[in-house]
Amino acid sequence: MNSYTKFPKRQLYIILIAVAFIIFISSIDVLMRVKDSQLFEIWKAEIMKSGNFSQDFNPTFDDYAGAEMFRYLFKIAIPMGFGLLTYFTYVKLRLNRIFVFIWSVLLVGGMAYTFFELNFGSIFYYLVMAGYLVLIITVLSLNGEIGSNKNV
Repeated sequence: MNSYTKFPKRQLYIILIAVAFIIFISSIDVLMRVKDSQLFEIWKAEIMKSGNFSQDFNPTFDDYAGAEMFRYLFKIAIPMGFGLLTYFTYVKLRLNRIFVFIWSVLLVGGMAYTFFELNFGSIFYYLVMAGYLVLIITVLSLNGEIGSNKNV
């Protein structure tokens, strides 16, 4: 009893556009963060205040840029993997309920990771959250597509 369905082209385009949107907005966000020297000074003060480092440790701008890039890679890993696997599913594979379940859970986790940044003062925060909502709604709509369309 297989429920493999060909991936619908409309949902593919919606997913790929939303993934590209999330990655683009996240890229602009990290660019704006890294170029701002005041944010570096705030980060440096909080690192020193945390007490995890000795007093003679002096974080540099390279440390800050590296930390921001590391955070950026974590932030785009789920959308990037989702976009690649969705494209390969459309080209080579078929759609099934496991795809929908696993990516629904991963996308909710990615959205939670973004949500718990609690960066309410940034427009990029809200745009990335909206992109995740579009992705989650689209993936959940694929479940209905599987149920109504049983073409192998």
